[in-house]
Order: sequence, then C-alpha cells, then structure tokens
Amino acid sequence: MGYYQARLSIETARLLEKMRLFYEKKTGGSVSKGDCLIMAYADSLWVNDWKKIFDETLPPTEKYEISPTAKLLKVQVSDDVKTGIQELKELLPRLIGIRSVTVGICIREILKAAYIKNSSSTIENEVRRIFNKNKENLQIKFEASISEEIIEILNKTEVEILNLFK
Repeated sequence: MGYYQARLSIETARLLEKMRLFYEKKTGGSVSKGDCLIMAYADSLWVNDWKKIFDETLPPTEKYEISPTAKLLKVQVSDDVKTGIQELKELLPRLIGIRSVTVGICIREILKAAYIKNSSSTIENEVRRIFNKNKENLQIKFEASISEEIIEILNKTEVEILNLFK
C-alpha cells in the first residue's frame, strides 16, 4: 500500500466524511479516510452502469464541516483501489461523452455508488421489518384463513416494493 493523492471538490470531501462516519458506525471502530475509500471501493463493485451512478444526484452532505486542507486528499490505499480508480478514470469519459475526468470525480462516483448500495440495503431491511411486523399483527387479530389470504397479498406487495430497489 502506497500513498494516493487527489484534489477533491468540497462536495466530494463532504461525501467522504459522511461515508467515513457511516463506516465507523458500521464497524464500531475508527475509520481513516484511506480505509473509507477502500471500503467504498469494495462497496462499489456492484455497479454495472457507471453512467447511471454519474447521473444520480449527490446525497445531502451540507452538515459536514470541511477544512480547506481536507480537499487535498493524501491517503494510503491498496493497489486494487488505485487500479479501480484508474480504470474508472478511463471508462467514465467514454460513458458520459467528455474528453476526461479527474481522479476526484472518480472518487466521488465510487463514494456515491457505496452510498447508494448501503442506503438501499438499509431501506430494504426497513421494508422487510415493517412487513414482518404487520404480518405478525394480522395473525394475532384475524382467524387463520383470513390472515393467510391477507399475508399472501402482503408478501406479493413486499416483493414488488423490494424489486424497485434492484
């Protein structure tokens, strides 16, 4: 692992901080910016269509205070992450129809993809939790034959909603 440097926009620096705090909460320990970038890269490997990620709006990050020096990123990352950023740097311009992109844009897109993955899995878990709670309540309140029919409808509805996130 060697040092990796990049210049980030204020929005990307804020997103990096948002994701760093997210990963700290998820792991229960301290997460450096380099570790955050490594985790975000791993979480971004699901992406098949980077154009779609590029077209997504950035998640809200206004509440994260960023110092001017935080826009100059110098972190230790794995060779896989360096290679992945370089490949994205070559791929993105062709997808979005411009001549070139900066490393900072590639990092932004990786962080955005990681955010999307983690926020959609959280939403999916919440949807499942809500449906399961309501199915249990149905079984308590109604006789078996009626609750089975209603639960079948709820199961179909749950699947349809979860398919929206895929």
